[in-house]
Amino acid sequence: MFKKIIETCIYSSDLERLKEFYVNSIGLQFISEEPGRHVFLKAGKSMLLIFNPNKTTNKDQHMFPNHGALTPPASVHFALEIEKKDYENARNLLIQNKVEIEKELTWGDEKSKSIYFRDPSNNLVEFITEGNWPIEE
Repeated sequence: MFKKIIETCIYSSDLERLKEFYVNSIGLQFISEEPGRHVFLKAGKSMLLIFNPNKTTNKDQHMFPNHGALTPPASVHFALEIEKKDYENARNLLIQNKVEIEKELTWGDEKSKSIYFRDPSNNLVEFITEGNWPIEE
């Protein structure tokens, strides 16, 4: 019935800082924004939605349903899949953009590798090579 998760939401009151980080440091594609409320970015065949929790409450009169917490949320974790051949390029991208790598892991029998780092709002982001999860296109 379900095919995949199409969008992931994170929260920050500093949307411009996160937009700059994900577009310029990580390389996601900018799609649209409503200044002060949300930024929408494309990551391959998925979307990363960044909402300002101070502007996306149930009291919000907007075309979208509530996408934010009533109080600023804790940090979240999400992973962006990369091809195995792109692992070193992804690692170098972080280093070149002075993004601190928090941890690198190799998963069982070197099936997959992960690089963990934090975005400017302290969300834990992961680049993970294909093959770790039983997910196919």
